[in-house]
Amino acid sequence: MIVFEMTMLITFAVVTVVTIAAMGRPIAEAYAEKLKARYRALDSDAEVQLTTRIAALEHEVSDLRKQVGQIQDTTDFAVKLLERKDSDVPKIQDKQRQ
Repeated sequence: MIVFEMTMLITFAVVTVVTIAAMGRPIAEAYAEKLKARYRALDSDAEVQLTTRIAALEHEVSDLRKQVGQIQDTTDFAVKLLERKDSDVPKIQDKQRQ
């Protein structure tokens, strides 16, 4: 009985996946064509604006990456200082006890 139920479950899963793929592909292709038509309809002015905007965004991302690198360096430096300070604390306390 369990084998029959498992076989039916697997069959149902396969049919579901095939149905979704069969129905989803034409929908995805139609949406892709719609997007292609929208971008083909761009005039040269809109294309220049998009190119300029993309260049500005790339520059901004580059600046942000530099800032993140600087923050990482600063954080690493602070962690090293704290680790060094923590390792020096017992030595100082030991000297004060003596």
